[in-house]
Amino acid sequence: MSGASQVRCVLRARALNGESPVWDERSGRLFWVCLREPALHAFDPRTGEDTAWKMPAWIGCFGLTPTGAVVALRTGLFEFTLSDGSLRFLAPAPFDSRRFVFNDGGVDRQGRFWAGPMYEPLEPGDASDAPRALPFWRYDGAGKWHPGTAPVQTANSMTWSPDGRTMYHGDTSQKTIWASDYDTETGTPSNFRVFARITEGTGPDGATVDRDGFVWCAIHGAGKVVRFDPSGRVEREVRMPVQYPTMPTFGGERLRTVFVTSANHTLSEEERRQRPEEGNLFAFEAPVPGIPRADFRPPGT
Repeated sequence: MSGASQVRCVLRARALNGESPVWDERSGRLFWVCLREPALHAFDPRTGEDTAWKMPAWIGCFGLTPTGAVVALRTGLFEFTLSDGSLRFLAPAPFDSRRFVFNDGGVDRQGRFWAGPMYEPLEPGDASDAPRALPFWRYDGAGKWHPGTAPVQTANSMTWSPDGRTMYHGDTSQKTIWASDYDTETGTPSNFRVFARITEGTGPDGATVDRDGFVWCAIHGAGKVVRFDPSGRVEREVRMPVQYPTMPTFGGERLRTVFVTSANHTLSEEERRQRPEEGNLFAFEAPVPGIPRADFRPPGT
């Protein structure tokens, strides 16, 4: 699989920063976010309808729940209810929200929510000499976050192996994805090692795994999605019709379709007019299915 002809556009979203696609088997919809809109979206591939819920602040990632989602906004972690569009505050962000935002994250196989940072200072900028990298955190409930990795500047590529015993996380700025042993009882990663180094484009963006434990990762700025085997070797590349794919996920019937979000915020207005595919939502068929996702479960439940 290497040609863009195998990839189809399923939604002309033209998103500034489409990210974090998650398939909801209950409704048969693909939830995703536009970080900079900011909004949570739900796309129905059967009808082509896309529903958006505007958020009051930058939304980096989320985890689905039976009634909606837990959403990581610049201002903190909130429970979002789909039926009435309400937000309930859960925890403050574990960082200075004038300097950082949440970026990549997700729910492990046991229902724990993880989220990582991105250095994105508000205007007029950041004149401090404070560190510009922070760890990925695990939400431990009661307003508490637990740091779980070494500091990263642009958190990405967070996903788990099918058995949940290997955690992957990356830093786009370091062009690296790491693997670690993951204690499924405590949610604690250990034995960190380099899984893959990305030499093309900006670096690794969002990632997911398939049933066979292969890692699929969008390579931001390089116009492709790469499938790595469990040892970190490139098994195949899927060329995308856009330069800035952001994250793949599995969905559709039997989880055999890979949906890929993309972004256009790095382009000028003229470039966006000339390249209207950038920021759209794409899909292609996978050789093996994905893994059913887990709902976020509040700690202690």
